Amino acid sequence: MDRNKMDLPSLDKLKELEKSARVDGSGIEFDSLLGRWKFNSVWKQGSDTEDTISSTLLQVLSASLELKKDTQNPEEEKFTIANAIKFGLLTLRFSGYANLERKQPLLPFSFDCIQIKLASLTILKRSLPAPDQKKRPFFALIAIDQNGKWLSARGKGGGLALWVKDK
Repeated sequence: MDRNKMDLPSLDKLKELEKSARVDGSGIEFDSLLGRWKFNSVWKQGSDTEDTISSTLLQVLSASLELKKDTQNPEEEKFTIANAIKFGLLTLRFSGYANLERKQPLLPFSFDCIQIKLASLTILKRSLPAPDQKKRPFFALIAIDQNGKWLSARGKGGGLALWVKDK
């Protein structure tokens, strides 16, 4: 994707925003994260160049992150979370729960279900074991565009990701 056409931040800008978020917080709030985010770019930990192979592959596979309000606990600000990739009519989807913690904030999550679908037909649906609370994966949220067009975060493994809002 043409970064300038979509007005996406450069890696230098993301690093600058990340430094600020670590000190002052990102200002990202619960409601601003709701929706479906399409994967756009990734940078491996310690790298100053985009991992174009992974980025392209995840774009081709329509990788997405979806966050919805958890309606089973409406009084709490918790999310249902889903990560999915598609290959033709085949969809691989992990789903579970997430919440915001701390000032930056962190978005720790855990998946409790894996599902494989062929078009609208579910081929496989299995429960996944719950990880130890201290070992859950997370995204350290860096910044969100003031118009909600893009979202950036660093994963537990150190990689930096950039998503664009799906309309």
